[in-house]
Amino acid sequence: MRGAVMGRSRRTLIVAAATLGALIVAGGLTAILSAGGGHARTLRRETVSAPATASPPALAPSGDWTPVPPATTVPADTPAQQHYDRGFEQGFASASNQAELAALEAIRLPEPGIGGGWPALAVSNTPDGWARQFATGLLDVNFAAQHRSALGSWLVAAEAPDLMPGVPPGGQYAGLYATLLEPAATGQPSPIPSPSQWRADATTGVRWSVSGLQTQLDPQWQSMIDAGWQPRDLRGTVEDLSGLITVTIGATSTAHRFSFALQLGSARWNDGYGSVLLAGWKES
Repeated sequence: MRGAVMGRSRRTLIVAAATLGALIVAGGLTAILSAGGGHARTLRRETVSAPATASPPALAPSGDWTPVPPATTVPADTPAQQHYDRGFEQGFASASNQAELAALEAIRLPEPGIGGGWPALAVSNTPDGWARQFATGLLDVNFAAQHRSALGSWLVAAEAPDLMPGVPPGGQYAGLYATLLEPAATGQPSPIPSPSQWRADATTGVRWSVSGLQTQLDPQWQSMIDAGWQPRDLRGTVEDLSGLITVTIGATSTAHRFSFALQLGSARWNDGYGSVLLAGWKES
């Protein structure tokens, strides 16, 4: 695969300790969780689903970019809640993670917007529905027709704040932008090519297309929920995605398998799901 998609596999930032599993987070931000099993996806959908509509609204280039309060709760103060909240807070308080949080806070995000060839995404009230359309919108790319400079605004339009315990307000909004466009801030490679590679791919007419996309609730996140912990963000979850990305240059096409984890939460600009960050990118 050409450009950044040829790079080494993204390291999945999961830390285990004793009987604890781990949540996938980006940029070395360590979060400690428990193991288990169950059906947390259904519970969360029932909690935050909006009334059905004939067709969901779409985020438009001229949309009203007014922040929407996230769907939050105050979790019960159970021993399990205290245990995992404390694990998150201690993980984010480490020296390395504090340095990365500071790097995130220093990023100057662009204004939200949809243009430059990037698609408007429909407001979604299901995690897998949002994950699918976000992944498709991100990775279906015609480099000659879409502009990397507009991708930052598109990502900000699709973002959700990171409301995990221990993440300071100043570091809540830059995760998605950083994991894809500022890899130096997170210590991870990105599937998005550098500006120079993007220009080269545009010149040679490179196109990416996604097929066979599959999503599932991340089992480590699910096990943590079943162990008794609840995120403050009612839409907080992690979806694991996989599929094929076909790289086409002229009449030649090559397909590569890929997978990654997408942390979700309450969208910043609408009453639905949004993307917090992308981690664990792998391709073959």
